[in-house]
Amino acid sequence: MTKGLDLSTHNGNVDFNLLKQNGIDFVILRLGWIGNKENHTLDSKFESYYNSAKSVGLKVGCYVYSYVETSKAMTSAINWVKNKIQGKSFEYPIFLDLEDSQISYIDKKSMTNLAIQFCQSFENTGIYANKNWFTNKLDINQLLNYKIWLAEWNKTNYTVDFRVDIWQYTSDGSISGISGRVDMNYSYIDVSNSNNSNSNNVGGDFDMPKTWRNGSTDEPVYQDLACTQKIGTIYPREYADCYGIKDGKYIVCYFVTNSKGEVTNRKLGFVKYNGGL
Repeated sequence: MTKGLDLSTHNGNVDFNLLKQNGIDFVILRLGWIGNKENHTLDSKFESYYNSAKSVGLKVGCYVYSYVETSKAMTSAINWVKNKIQGKSFEYPIFLDLEDSQISYIDKKSMTNLAIQFCQSFENTGIYANKNWFTNKLDINQLLNYKIWLAEWNKTNYTVDFRVDIWQYTSDGSISGISGRVDMNYSYIDVSNSNNSNSNNVGGDFDMPKTWRNGSTDEPVYQDLACTQKIGTIYPREYADCYGIKDGKYIVCYFVTNSKGEVTNRKLGFVKYNGGL
């Protein structure tokens, strides 16, 4: 078990050296928030926090606070997140933060589907929520393939009966290096396992998916390696998961949407464009 913090612009100026000296092993940084009108917003401290944490050797993850209500908006949000983390590496997961009252009306099935849509789009990912949301607003059994970050402000122990990977045990912590209160967490994740690491480095064939981004024109997706049987199209600037390179072709898994922009399926195929990674 290791000790860490989650940080956002509300924490102001942070002395990351002092955090490290006082036993902090990891930080989970707010990337920003995601909305319904492509009005996704970067946390003003994310870049500086990320660079400072990395410079002192802290392990880093990130989270996005969600106001998203539809699958279409989530697709836009996922693309925005992938753009903002391009070129960065994370030892800890990329989390979707589900807690806002604006989206609390969404039924359990739809909320869970939004969570899964987000998590399927990243290599190492998970969901942050409190006990009430995990119990009443999400189907936890469908989310256990991803990391679970539980907020339950009980300094003795958490009280849920499902697996917890990170426990946010207080929102009222204090530590040298930060003025004022701070969220504090215990992690049960073994980040020494390379499969827990998100990376945007590009090599040859690889086991974990990487992010592939289309260029400025429509990119055909083919069923066969010879690229003779077209099965779909990835549109300009859209993203896909890339699972490897075979004979110069990229193996991608992309979202299929209907006329309303709603995700209806995912398909696996080959693309020719080699500038996407």
